[in-house]
Order: sequence, then C-alpha cells, then structure tokens
Amino acid sequence: MNKKYEEMGTNLHWIKKILFAGVFFQENRLHAVFDRYNDMSVKQWLLLATCQAYADPPDLSTLAETMGCSRQNVKKIAVCLERDGYVTLEKSPDDARALSVKRTEKGIQYSKEREEFGKKVHEVLYEEFTEEEIEQYYRLWLKMMKGIDHLEDYFKKTKMN
Repeated sequence: MNKKYEEMGTNLHWIKKILFAGVFFQENRLHAVFDRYNDMSVKQWLLLATCQAYADPPDLSTLAETMGCSRQNVKKIAVCLERDGYVTLEKSPDDARALSVKRTEKGIQYSKEREEFGKKVHEVLYEEFTEEEIEQYYRLWLKMMKGIDHLEDYFKKTKMN
C-alpha cells in the first residue's frame, strides 16, 4: 500500500477526497490483479455471478441495473461470454424485445468449480479486517450506495449528465 494515502488522511477534507478517488483506485487495482491471474475478466465473472443470483435468466436491463453499468456494456460482456460458451442470449419470455442471459452448462460448471476459489479470495482480501469491521464496512457501503443515488439526483437536477 502507498504510504502517501496514510499521510494525506489527516484532515476530513483530504479523507473525503481520498475515499472518493480511492473507490476508483481500488476498482482499478482489483481489475488488474484479478485479470492478470485469472482466465476470465472480472467483469465477465461479475456478470456470471450476477446471473447466478436470479432464479430465472435476467434480461440485459436487469443485469445492467444490478451491476451498475449500461445495458450496452452488459451486452458486450455477455456476447464475449456467449462466444466462449458460458451463456446464451435468448429472447425474454416476458418481453420479445428484451434479451435474457442464460448460463449454459459450461457457465454453471465454471461457477461451481470456482466456488472454493471465491471463498479463498474473500478470505485473503478481508484478512486485515475483523468480523465486526466487515459488518461495519458493509453498513458504510450501503450508505455510500445511497450517496451515489443522491449524487445521480443532483446531476439530473443540475443537468450535469
């Protein structure tokens, strides 16, 4: 870890700036580390994991909302996964205009095989935290998600989008 972050975190103004920028720094580092050492990109893995959370195959818009990105981005990732045999894109039974993402046997098997690996990833990533700190971090994360909603509302009102 860069000691500069610790040095800068001495007043609330800098702490807010570090936390805001830090979200992006952490995302970039996680992407780089994950992508460097795995056979699937972190975005592809996230899409597969998100599909697994639904009882029925979700459509692209549902996945986009859940993952916090655009429908076009989700479709691009899904097309790559389809090309590699992990998912199929099918017309939604609820809306013929919508595409649903259905995991194939290969996608389901991949998720099963990676389950233990995923547990180890979480163990290693959170080894610096106590259980109480993880629970607190989760509560703070939920607040940050609400803050992002407020930020989006602000941008809409001020036409900054």
